[in-house]
Amino acid sequence: MNTAEKIISLRAERGMSQQELADALFVSRSLVSMWETGSRVPDSLSVDNMAVLFNVPGEEILGDRQYAFASSLERDLIDREISEFTDDVNNGNGNDGSAGNKEKIKLILDRFLKSLGDLDRELFVSRYFSMKTCKAISDDYEMNVNTVRTRLARMRKRLKRFVKKEDKNE
Repeated sequence: MNTAEKIISLRAERGMSQQELADALFVSRSLVSMWETGSRVPDSLSVDNMAVLFNVPGEEILGDRQYAFASSLERDLIDREISEFTDDVNNGNGNDGSAGNKEKIKLILDRFLKSLGDLDRELFVSRYFSMKTCKAISDDYEMNVNTVRTRLARMRKRLKRFVKKEDKNE
């Protein structure tokens, strides 16, 4: 059974619609449809989340598929990019990575991701959770790599404003 067939099977066994699976994974329904037709392959974060959701090993979903993740230099760049946001949260309340602060970051990110359109959410998740390079994302979404970089930079700025707004509301 290939990846597409496995996703269809697992989703059907749980009686989930494509939209319900998409909502659980913070992706679009159309992306789930593409996974199920085999025109797209799920990224590592989506596979990990499906494995948890369906209570199966990720390898059962993937089979033999291999994924290229960002190099250590690329991961350092991603860490610097996302630290723009986490530093604001840490400085906002004086914490420096405590469990409570990590939970706050998780809640803010969840609200922020829900505020994004489908494509922006997918780009953000691909970059900052799946640790994909901008080039890999541009290939996945058939976009110019500079367009991906620009959209991600704008989302980071939007996220910084979102964090400041959240801090004011507390």
